[in-house]
Amino acid sequence: MKSYFVKRTTAIFAEDVNWKQIESLELTSNNGDGSAILWTKCYLAYNDKGIFFRFEIEDDKINCVMKEYNSAIYNEETVELFIQPTQDKTQYLEFEWNGIGGVFCAKVNNNLEGQTTLDFTNENIIDSKIYATEYGWVVQGLLPAKLFFGEKLEGNWHFNAYRIKRAADKSQILLSYNNTIAENFHLPDKFAVMEFEK
Repeated sequence: MKSYFVKRTTAIFAEDVNWKQIESLELTSNNGDGSAILWTKCYLAYNDKGIFFRFEIEDDKINCVMKEYNSAIYNEETVELFIQPTQDKTQYLEFEWNGIGGVFCAKVNNNLEGQTTLDFTNENIIDSKIYATEYGWVVQGLLPAKLFFGEKLEGNWHFNAYRIKRAADKSQILLSYNNTIAENFHLPDKFAVMEFEK
């Protein structure tokens, strides 16, 4: 199981984080062969405000149209974070962003037998911004601490990072940090460890 060390920052906004001093995690083909048709990097940092995130996404064409909050953007193209603040694998948070401003935020209830239900966060309290780059796009922002079931940002949590890309033939290209080796991201046993700096 992979692990990622989340550094503490004094930043107020994601733009204030010195991302060059934060180690990136690399997303590779979810089938476990280590490849990546288009590279994707994710960075995390934190303080009492919450968890700051940044995705750097190589992209040749953004294939999405959904912008409304909590639209089913996972049916198009997204980058995603699943974060499990407690030891209960049946409950975790799902965050998603697409390249045109779409944001998705929900609590996942997973019976660990292949069925999931979603409790949507009705108000978008995620401060995220998207930037076009010469290689594709960047999305970064803050996941407020109050989203995380009242848990303190300390010790070890579990998480995974993903990307869904659509190929020219409309098939899915799935990338992940800790590969699930299945066409399914909702596998908590495959989550990696996130360790908060003290």
